[in-house]
Amino acid sequence: MGVWRRIGGTMLAAAIALALPGCVELFPEKYRFRLTVEVDTPQGQRSGSSVYEVWANNKTALLPDEAKRDWGVRGEAVAVDLPNGQTVFALLKTNAKHGDMAGMSMTALDPAYRNDIVESAARIASGDGVRPQAEVGQGDYPMLVTFRDLADPASVRAVSPAEFGSVFGPGYALRRITVRIADEEVTTGVERRLPWWSEYLQRHLDGTSATIEDMKDENLAAHLSVGDFSTAIEG
Repeated sequence: MGVWRRIGGTMLAAAIALALPGCVELFPEKYRFRLTVEVDTPQGQRSGSSVYEVWANNKTALLPDEAKRDWGVRGEAVAVDLPNGQTVFALLKTNAKHGDMAGMSMTALDPAYRNDIVESAARIASGDGVRPQAEVGQGDYPMLVTFRDLADPASVRAVSPAEFGSVFGPGYALRRITVRIADEEVTTGVERRLPWWSEYLQRHLDGTSATIEDMKDENLAAHLSVGDFSTAIEG
């Protein structure tokens, strides 16, 4: 009877879950990794790093066309302080599959990654057949930006790897960007570097509403928000 109660309880919970509208999340696969950005400068190498957590899962659904994969990333931009007083930020936007840190880390760490984020997250979480650390391919780099004036969010500008010398001066160059599997706390605190943070929680960096994006505006500040610097948005 006790066994039947346990089985019956499980069946009842499953039935309730399936009766709810929409999709039901299964237990996600999770892993953490550290992203490190290294920059050569006239005063020697400078680097910065952040730890991220990636989760991915399949969703069950009442109808087959409702089933899907889902994923997310917790963490914040990497900040590299340069000896000339400027800072390079590696944002949460990337050129990798899915356009985020999940796809970037899977591409670098998991040789078997074929765009199945749930299977890849499971392999990385278990360490099964994956690289413990790897260099990120340039085609998958996160967006790199700096500010002409850190106190002015609208002064943000993108910096390609080839532009470091022209933007920061002779002797500056991006050395490499690496990832490694980590078992550490997710990095926090980037908002303390950005004095305008609390005033831009609901706005793009050019001051316009964060709920509407003008895709025709070529000004980078019109396309970035504090969400590109951190997933922990409070306001």
